[in-house]
Amino acid sequence: MDRRAFLSTTGVAGVAGGTATAAEAPGTGPLTRETYRGLYAYPPTPFAPDLALDEAALRANCRKLVRSGVDGIVLGGTTGEFYTLSEAEQRRIAEILREETRGTGVAGVLGTAGLNTPEVIRRTAVAMEAGLDAALTMQPFYATLTKRELLAFWKQLSAACPRIGLIVYHFDWIRQEYTPEIFRELAALPNVLGSKEGHFDFKGWLTLQKASPLVHMSATDAGWLVELHRLKAPGVGSVNFTLMPHIVRQTLALCGEGKYEEAERAFSPFTEFCVKVRSGTGKPFLFPEELGNWGEYGGTARGKALAEAFGFLQAGPPRLPGIAVPVELRKRLRDYIERRYAHLIPPAGFAESVPPGSKLWPRAGA
Repeated sequence: MDRRAFLSTTGVAGVAGGTATAAEAPGTGPLTRETYRGLYAYPPTPFAPDLALDEAALRANCRKLVRSGVDGIVLGGTTGEFYTLSEAEQRRIAEILREETRGTGVAGVLGTAGLNTPEVIRRTAVAMEAGLDAALTMQPFYATLTKRELLAFWKQLSAACPRIGLIVYHFDWIRQEYTPEIFRELAALPNVLGSKEGHFDFKGWLTLQKASPLVHMSATDAGWLVELHRLKAPGVGSVNFTLMPHIVRQTLALCGEGKYEEAERAFSPFTEFCVKVRSGTGKPFLFPEELGNWGEYGGTARGKALAEAFGFLQAGPPRLPGIAVPVELRKRLRDYIERRYAHLIPPAGFAESVPPGSKLWPRAGA
């Protein structure tokens, strides 16, 4: 059975929760289970050549994303190299994100993962005090927790940071199982919204849609974007929008018209490219010969090199322990894209071409 045939057998009704009213819109208070919807962009944290936080680039990136119609911006997650950020830098990122999203209707979300409960609480409190809409966080992630420990952690965090939405970062590389039963228990905590499902278990995501009262958003849009919309997902977490926003926009516009076959065709070159130059970590890939030793650089370094090559957002180098892709190889990458996938390069002024007030993720009945 091919992928489309398999997915056609796994249809699922939309998640609980109605359409948000204007008073409930992101940016006017903490996110809720009703307003955690749409396309959430996961941009890199831009660093200067000396690896200092590049605040000007960060602001420019946020403004482009807001103008392009995203529903939320998530800073300081895995793509944002949270593990390299000091608490002072995280606080500054929270301030900038709030300043750039205030009054725009775009949700500001901050990654607040840490190695122990007090650290997660401190980092989440930073996001809450900055007036952000939600925190993307996880349990202390070095040691696997028992169910009792896991539930106790979320109760402690919810009680300590009640004025901000909490999104569970369900990242399957971290050895922590989240079952529908656990999410049903977490639903008793009023500010727990749901999860970002950072894995490639499509059946697992579908199971949560059916079995959990929370909102579960997949973050694996490279191969699933069209099917996620067809199956009435609440939205998507997207790194890919930060690379090729015009392709994602075109694809989702076709989805909104119910033209899913056309949407698949529009998106397929994007998926092909992502497979060839794997931007994240994972199973070994055979990279194009002209990219030489591209595969010897880590997922963060490759991701940042791709962002710079496509040119929509600024990324800069990765922080240690990452090793930056050298200039000569980055030039070869750009040349490869121009020769083989030129139509995937965002047009100059893409963000400015988007009609004001546009949103990317088509809503039912909109």
